[in-house]
Amino acid sequence: MKELGLNPVYIFENLETENIKKQILNETKGLSGIYMIFNKITTDYYIGSASTNRFYARFSNHVIYFRGSKIVKSAVKKYELKNFAFIILELYPNIVTKINNKELLDLEDKYLKLLLPNYNILTEAGSSFGYKHTEIDRIKMKDLYSVARRERIGSLNKGKNLSLPLSFPLKGREGTETIEKMRAKALNRSPMSDDTKQKCINHTRPVVLYNLNGTVYGKYSSILEAAKSINCGEKTIRRALKTEKRLVKKQ
Repeated sequence: MKELGLNPVYIFENLETENIKKQILNETKGLSGIYMIFNKITTDYYIGSASTNRFYARFSNHVIYFRGSKIVKSAVKKYELKNFAFIILELYPNIVTKINNKELLDLEDKYLKLLLPNYNILTEAGSSFGYKHTEIDRIKMKDLYSVARRERIGSLNKGKNLSLPLSFPLKGREGTETIEKMRAKALNRSPMSDDTKQKCINHTRPVVLYNLNGTVYGKYSSILEAAKSINCGEKTIRRALKTEKRLVKKQ
């Protein structure tokens, strides 16, 4: 992590325990920023952003209720929750509003471009506020930044002095092994095949969901994925899109 210029604010492990779940809920209250869901066995990971007071919601939706990324859902079911870590990479210093929403998006954009997480590449480019690039854009970025990202990623936290709370120090064998796996995975990413790129392009049909205050709730690869994220039927969203207001109530 140090070689990549990353300095996580929180690292939560043993996610299957109720104590850790409560700590995530309590320690992240009122916070916003960029998070990572890390598979300690395969060293693959997912990166997303959380608006103010939404870190726990993003965590639980992805790995407990499975309303987020399909790939994360499949990975957790295959490798078990105990083999994952929930990591907060960076905090956004202000309360997220419609006005400064783009700043959080831009911050997430930097991490996605430079870290190129496997769990994001083949599924929806989504977060609590969505992601403004299409899958085609991200495939192009994967080729473009494969070398340059190693030189530029240090700029993400350059000049910042982030520290971990006493309850989650970056010490001990388990924490060190997690960081080393993340570093090795990021530096040794294999290129995506042409066939995989074409499949991603052919199957990408992004859908954006907005909150009533105008901020982006999430961006998804299909209407089906959008429907799953708010626990409603696909037809419900299709019907809403045909109305003038295009409103749908989250279940």
